[in-house]
Amino acid sequence: MRTITDIEKLNTIYIISKGRPQCHTARTLTEMNYPGPWFIVCGNNDETLEEYKAKWGADRILVFDWYEQIKHTDVLDNFGFTKHASGAVPVRNAVFELSRQRGERRHWQLDDDYTGFWLTNTELNHNDKMTGEQLYWWCGRIAKFGDDTKMANVGFMLSSSQFPASAKGFNSRVFNAHNMSNEPGVTPEWRGRLNDDVIHAVSVHRLGQMREMQFRFIGITMTLTQKEAGGLTEMYQALGTVRKTAYLMLVAPNASKLTIRFRRFHHEVKWQKLMVKLISEKWKK
Repeated sequence: MRTITDIEKLNTIYIISKGRPQCHTARTLTEMNYPGPWFIVCGNNDETLEEYKAKWGADRILVFDWYEQIKHTDVLDNFGFTKHASGAVPVRNAVFELSRQRGERRHWQLDDDYTGFWLTNTELNHNDKMTGEQLYWWCGRIAKFGDDTKMANVGFMLSSSQFPASAKGFNSRVFNAHNMSNEPGVTPEWRGRLNDDVIHAVSVHRLGQMREMQFRFIGITMTLTQKEAGGLTEMYQALGTVRKTAYLMLVAPNASKLTIRFRRFHHEVKWQKLMVKLISEKWKK
């Protein structure tokens, strides 16, 4: 049995997926000859599980007990799991357990709809499509940075938000490609039936200090939101994006509101209202 390397203890990719055995992210990693370890994580409630195994090989598919996981999953409502889908939170939290079982200190969580990875060339002022070797090197470097600085979460962004002029900067929130610490208490558990990425960022913000960094020099392209079957598409179509914002408002009522963006209902967050504020001792009662 091959011994896991030190960089793999920080850098293994776990693709969370349900009902999408075509898995664009897995196809993208395969086509670019990505040399690092990666897996697709599915629940044992997935009716297409055998299709995943047939397409990608059983050794690539990690299966968690969804029925056990939902017993301690906080989806921020009491609707149960019979009529409503559970969302991505059970698989996201299960990945922590799977990664720890493999002896890893950190891990990557990627969605299953990525069609490309892009690297900003600041000298030529444009973005270039990455090779598998490039992606592996940069993922490892970012993961090591997160490990060295004890960050809860580090990652990169959508290419639609990736501009060469700002490539050397960073954001203080991670919404897509996540590299997270497995150390208990460092990274909060995922919560919420919908909008779990923003809710998780809120939870990290409330820890105080800078616990997240999203680098701008790497970007991802992905399939159109709510256009592909499987994943969360059916739930968004059934419940709507108003409900999505409502889950966020349950955890951050003072800093979030419903607005209209991209010609549909969306959320708006005032992140500065979530930061821990230091108050002089003279005001302490």
